[in-house]
Amino acid sequence: MSKIIHDSYTEAVSIRANTVDQRLRSLLDYYLEIHPKTRLPSREDFDPFKVPVAMPHLTLVDVERNPYRFKYRVMGSVVSRNMEFDATGRYLDEFFENIQDQFPHTGRVEAVEKALPIYRLGLSAVSFKNDFADLERVHLPLASDGETVDMVLSMFIYFAENQFNPA
Repeated sequence: MSKIIHDSYTEAVSIRANTVDQRLRSLLDYYLEIHPKTRLPSREDFDPFKVPVAMPHLTLVDVERNPYRFKYRVMGSVVSRNMEFDATGRYLDEFFENIQDQFPHTGRVEAVEKALPIYRLGLSAVSFKNDFADLERVHLPLASDGETVDMVLSMFIYFAENQFNPA
């Protein structure tokens, strides 16, 4: 009898088929490679050195609940440069007013609650160096026990203003 494939694996396959940027596809290829298929991968499964092209574009946050808060463990250099700050060791809600109603927060909450990768392509919900230029981003759930999401690995691809305009 075969085990059922976890929905997070199937969703990552679907997202990978629709990504625009090759670096994001590389991260998704690696996520699928380390994914145990029947449960979520853990932080221990993920080796950022296996996807060096992704490293500057990554963030890794710890998940706190009741209320949801996200503490940055890692903020890649491209993300720091575009956000114009390094949030490593700090909380997402320390930097943006009303962030609980915006995608940087709600997308991660959705990834945690559904235990699924969450993808978005389009305008940023928050201002950054390119001031509301387009982004391609994904939030990937990680779970130490394979079930309860305790970290979210994210990748952000910043398009220069007017470089990409999704229809």
